[in-house]
Amino acid sequence: MGIVHGRSVLAAGLGITVELIDLLRYPAGVELRLALTAYGHAAQQARYETRPLTDPGDPSPRWSFLRTHVRAGDLTGEADPYQAPILSTGTTRLIDFRTTPRYWIDGIPAPVSLTVTVEWARIGLAATSSTIEIGPVPHALP
Repeated sequence: MGIVHGRSVLAAGLGITVELIDLLRYPAGVELRLALTAYGHAAQQARYETRPLTDPGDPSPRWSFLRTHVRAGDLTGEADPYQAPILSTGTTRLIDFRTTPRYWIDGIPAPVSLTVTVEWARIGLAATSSTIEIGPVPHALP
């Protein structure tokens, strides 16, 4: 295992930032760890979109979330977080909403270019793509 890419901004919009926390390379695939932080109106909308759908008086019983699409060589598809996002609200006066999804992408050859597209239109984040170069699996030193 090894970190092949560290922290970088993948997308930014009015009151929204999506960062690549890191990308970990394993012989069987890669783990992609992201963080979405929203402020102000975008945070209010994100909280609304991720609310529990158990209120019978809720006129709009649907929700949305950060969509993440991944393409690596011939592999392409929607990435589904394997770890439930951690939501926080009001942790500081500046951060109103934060989620940190993790994704496992199986069978990525190396080296390869990984294209990650993130989008959450319902809170104001338009689709934005970034390309990450993944090298071979790092070897452990004896």
